[in-house]
Amino acid sequence: MQTKTKRKTVKTLELLGINSLCHIVGISENTAANWIKDFNVYIPKADQQDDTYYHPEAIEVLKFIKQCKDQNYEKPQIMEMLTNRNFPITVDSSIKDVQTTLENGNYKENILSVMQTIGMTVSNVANQEKWLKNIQEKQDRQNKRIEHAEKQAKEIKDLKREIQTLKQEITKIKENEIKKEKCADLFKQAKPLHLI
Repeated sequence: MQTKTKRKTVKTLELLGINSLCHIVGISENTAANWIKDFNVYIPKADQQDDTYYHPEAIEVLKFIKQCKDQNYEKPQIMEMLTNRNFPITVDSSIKDVQTTLENGNYKENILSVMQTIGMTVSNVANQEKWLKNIQEKQDRQNKRIEHAEKQAKEIKDLKREIQTLKQEITKIKENEIKKEKCADLFKQAKPLHLI
Protein backbone atom coordinates (compact mmCIF):
# COMPACT_ATOMS: atom_id res chain seq x y z
CA MET A 1 0.00 0.00 0.00
CA GLN A 2 2.79 2.38 0.91
CA THR A 3 4.62 1.96 -2.43
CA LYS A 4 1.47 2.88 -4.38
CA THR A 5 1.15 6.09 -2.39
CA LYS A 6 4.81 6.95 -2.98
CA ARG A 7 4.47 6.36 -6.73
CA LYS A 8 1.44 8.65 -6.95
CA THR A 9 3.26 11.32 -4.95
CA VAL A 10 6.30 11.17 -7.22
CA LYS A 11 4.14 11.44 -10.33
CA THR A 12 2.19 14.36 -8.84
CA LEU A 13 5.44 16.11 -7.90
CA GLU A 14 6.61 15.88 -11.50
CA LEU A 15 3.45 17.63 -12.71
CA LEU A 16 3.04 21.41 -12.81
CA GLY A 17 0.03 23.54 -12.03
CA ILE A 18 -0.97 26.33 -14.41
CA ASN A 19 0.59 28.96 -12.09
CA SER A 20 3.98 27.22 -12.06
CA LEU A 21 3.85 26.65 -15.80
CA CYS A 22 3.08 30.35 -16.46
CA HIS A 23 5.81 31.49 -14.07
CA ILE A 24 8.46 29.28 -15.74
CA VAL A 25 7.48 30.26 -19.29
CA GLY A 26 6.89 33.91 -18.43
CA ILE A 27 3.30 34.31 -19.66
CA SER A 28 -0.05 35.20 -18.09
CA GLU A 29 -2.62 32.57 -17.17
CA ASN A 30 -5.03 33.87 -19.83
CA THR A 31 -2.35 33.58 -22.50
CA ALA A 32 -1.44 30.09 -21.30
CA ALA A 33 -5.09 29.01 -21.28
CA ASN A 34 -5.53 30.24 -24.88
CA TRP A 35 -2.35 28.55 -26.11
CA ILE A 36 -3.18 25.32 -24.28
CA LYS A 37 -6.61 25.38 -25.96
CA ASP A 38 -5.16 26.15 -29.42
CA PHE A 39 -2.21 23.74 -29.27
CA ASN A 40 -3.51 21.15 -26.78
CA VAL A 41 -2.31 18.12 -28.77
CA TYR A 42 1.27 19.23 -28.13
CA ILE A 43 0.85 20.06 -24.44
CA PRO A 44 0.91 16.92 -22.28
CA LYS A 45 -1.38 17.16 -19.30
CA ALA A 46 -2.96 14.99 -16.64
CA ASP A 47 -6.31 15.42 -14.90
CA GLN A 48 -6.23 14.57 -11.22
CA GLN A 49 -9.12 15.11 -8.81
CA ASP A 50 -10.89 17.74 -10.96
CA ASP A 51 -7.64 19.67 -11.49
CA THR A 52 -5.48 19.79 -14.58
CA TYR A 53 -1.71 19.46 -14.25
CA TYR A 54 0.95 19.67 -16.93
CA HIS A 55 3.94 17.47 -17.62
CA PRO A 56 7.39 19.17 -17.61
CA GLU A 57 7.57 18.69 -21.41
CA ALA A 58 4.84 21.36 -21.71
CA ILE A 59 7.42 23.99 -20.72
CA GLU A 60 9.47 23.55 -23.92
CA VAL A 61 6.33 23.54 -26.08
CA LEU A 62 4.98 26.75 -24.53
CA LYS A 63 8.40 28.43 -24.74
CA PHE A 64 8.52 27.54 -28.44
CA ILE A 65 4.99 28.89 -28.97
CA LYS A 66 5.97 32.10 -27.14
CA GLN A 67 8.99 32.46 -29.40
CA CYS A 68 6.78 32.02 -32.48
CA LYS A 69 4.17 34.47 -31.17
CA ASP A 70 6.94 37.03 -30.49
CA GLN A 71 7.85 36.71 -34.17
CA ASN A 72 4.18 37.27 -35.16
CA TYR A 73 3.50 33.79 -36.51
CA GLU A 74 -0.15 32.74 -36.81
CA LYS A 75 -1.71 29.57 -35.34
CA PRO A 76 -1.53 27.44 -38.57
CA GLN A 77 2.15 28.36 -39.04
CA ILE A 78 2.94 27.55 -35.42
CA MET A 79 1.07 24.22 -35.73
CA GLU A 80 3.16 23.34 -38.76
CA MET A 81 6.38 24.33 -37.00
CA LEU A 82 5.45 22.26 -33.94
CA THR A 83 4.93 19.28 -36.23
CA ASN A 84 8.24 19.86 -38.01
CA ARG A 85 10.08 20.18 -34.69
CA ASN A 86 8.84 16.68 -33.77
CA PHE A 87 7.23 17.71 -30.50
CA PRO A 88 5.32 14.65 -29.27
CA ILE A 89 1.57 14.67 -29.79
CA THR A 90 -0.72 13.59 -26.99
CA VAL A 91 -2.93 11.07 -28.72
CA ASP A 92 -5.47 11.15 -25.88
CA SER A 93 -5.95 14.88 -26.44
CA SER A 94 -6.47 14.34 -30.17
CA ILE A 95 -9.09 11.68 -29.51
CA LYS A 96 -10.84 13.88 -26.92
CA ASP A 97 -10.89 16.79 -29.39
CA VAL A 98 -12.54 14.63 -32.02
CA GLN A 99 -15.07 13.27 -29.52
CA THR A 100 -15.89 16.75 -28.18
CA THR A 101 -16.36 18.09 -31.68
CA LEU A 102 -18.65 15.23 -32.62
CA GLU A 103 -20.64 15.49 -29.35
CA ASN A 104 -21.17 19.23 -29.75
CA GLY A 105 -22.54 18.78 -33.26
CA ASN A 106 -20.14 21.34 -34.75
CA TYR A 107 -19.51 19.07 -37.71
CA LYS A 108 -19.25 21.63 -40.46
CA GLU A 109 -17.39 24.26 -38.45
CA ASN A 110 -14.82 21.96 -36.95
CA ILE A 111 -14.41 19.11 -39.45
CA LEU A 112 -11.44 20.84 -41.07
CA SER A 113 -9.80 21.40 -37.68
CA VAL A 114 -10.40 17.76 -36.72
CA MET A 115 -9.02 16.49 -40.01
CA GLN A 116 -5.95 18.71 -39.65
CA THR A 117 -5.40 17.40 -36.11
CA ILE A 118 -5.70 13.81 -37.30
CA GLY A 119 -3.40 14.51 -40.24
CA MET A 120 -0.80 16.13 -37.99
CA THR A 121 -1.08 13.24 -35.54
CA VAL A 122 -0.48 10.70 -38.30
CA SER A 123 2.33 12.81 -39.74
CA ASN A 124 3.97 13.19 -36.34
CA VAL A 125 3.71 9.45 -35.67
CA ALA A 126 5.34 8.77 -39.04
CA ASN A 127 8.09 11.30 -38.27
CA GLN A 128 8.69 9.70 -34.90
CA GLU A 129 8.88 6.25 -36.53
CA LYS A 130 11.48 7.58 -38.98
CA TRP A 131 13.38 9.16 -36.10
CA LEU A 132 13.33 5.86 -34.18
CA LYS A 133 14.47 3.99 -37.30
CA ASN A 134 17.37 6.44 -37.71
CA ILE A 135 18.35 5.99 -34.08
CA GLN A 136 18.21 2.19 -34.49
CA GLU A 137 20.43 2.38 -37.60
CA LYS A 138 22.91 4.62 -35.77
CA GLN A 139 22.92 2.24 -32.83
CA ASP A 140 23.55 -0.72 -35.17
CA ARG A 141 26.48 1.13 -36.79
CA GLN A 142 27.81 2.01 -33.34
CA ASN A 143 27.53 -1.63 -32.23
CA LYS A 144 29.49 -2.71 -35.32
CA ARG A 145 32.19 -0.13 -34.53
CA ILE A 146 32.36 -1.35 -30.94
CA GLU A 147 32.61 -4.96 -32.14
CA HIS A 148 35.38 -3.97 -34.57
CA ALA A 149 37.22 -2.06 -31.82
CA GLU A 150 36.94 -5.06 -29.50
CA LYS A 151 38.43 -7.32 -32.20
CA GLN A 152 41.28 -4.86 -32.69
CA ALA A 153 41.88 -4.70 -28.95
CA LYS A 154 42.04 -8.52 -28.83
CA GLU A 155 44.45 -8.58 -31.78
CA ILE A 156 46.63 -5.94 -30.07
CA LYS A 157 46.63 -7.99 -26.87
CA ASP A 158 47.61 -11.13 -28.82
CA LEU A 159 50.38 -9.22 -30.63
CA LYS A 160 51.73 -7.90 -27.31
CA ARG A 161 51.84 -11.46 -26.01
CA GLU A 162 53.70 -12.59 -29.16
CA ILE A 163 56.15 -9.68 -28.83
CA GLN A 164 56.78 -10.61 -25.20
CA THR A 165 57.40 -14.25 -26.19
CA LEU A 166 59.76 -13.13 -28.98
CA LYS A 167 61.67 -10.88 -26.57
CA GLN A 168 62.11 -13.80 -24.18
CA GLU A 169 63.34 -16.00 -27.05
CA ILE A 170 65.74 -13.27 -28.22
CA THR A 171 67.07 -12.94 -24.65
CA LYS A 172 67.65 -16.72 -24.52
CA ILE A 173 69.38 -16.66 -27.92
CA LYS A 174 71.66 -13.80 -26.81
CA GLU A 175 72.47 -15.65 -23.59
CA ASN A 176 73.33 -18.77 -25.62
CA GLU A 177 75.54 -16.73 -27.97
CA ILE A 178 77.36 -15.21 -25.00
CA LYS A 179 77.91 -18.71 -23.58
CA LYS A 180 79.21 -19.91 -26.97
CA GLU A 181 81.62 -16.98 -27.17
CA LYS A 182 82.88 -17.68 -23.66
CA CYS A 183 83.35 -21.35 -24.52
CA ALA A 184 85.18 -20.39 -27.70
CA ASP A 185 87.42 -18.04 -25.71
CA LEU A 186 88.17 -20.85 -23.26
CA PHE A 187 89.13 -23.13 -26.09
CA LYS A 188 91.40 -20.50 -27.57
CA GLN A 189 93.13 -19.98 -24.25
CA ALA A 190 93.46 -23.64 -23.45
CA LYS A 191 96.69 -25.33 -24.54
CA PRO A 192 96.36 -28.28 -26.81
CA LEU A 193 96.62 -31.61 -24.98
CA HIS A 194 99.51 -32.90 -27.07
CA LEU A 195 101.60 -29.99 -25.83
CA ILE A 196 101.06 -30.87 -22.22
